[in-house]
Amino acid sequence: MINRLISNDMMDLVQKSLDAAALQHKAISNNLANVDTPGFKRSEVVFREKLKKALDAKGAAEHELALSGTDSKHILAGAEAELSALEPEVVQQGGSYRNDQNNVDIDLEMAKLAQNTVVYQALAQLTQNQFAEIKSAIREGK
Repeated sequence: MINRLISNDMMDLVQKSLDAAALQHKAISNNLANVDTPGFKRSEVVFREKLKKALDAKGAAEHELALSGTDSKHILAGAEAELSALEPEVVQQGGSYRNDQNNVDIDLEMAKLAQNTVVYQALAQLTQNQFAEIKSAIREGK
């Protein structure tokens, strides 16, 4: 019963986005730690592009006849399958702009870290608001 209250498409996407933001934080921290390591190539998390593609596919699929799965063992089709399989991926960025073959720009990484922190805080606040609504429903609005 409680799983149905907590688990919905929005919360699943927020959870995956929080996971991606945490992974991005680790990648940025690793990049910053290796800013002076010769030959180091920066890493970045690819998630936003995948999320946009999956959400666009889901929007297009809403105009089609929808299949519904009534059991967790059912095979999902189309956009539903894309959203459930959505996972962040760490990719290494090629190229270099320094003589030591390192491609980490400390200013860019610090800007990305600040942006990622804001995104993570917003997602955490969204999660907190969702649980506050559930708590209110349990208390019958009191």
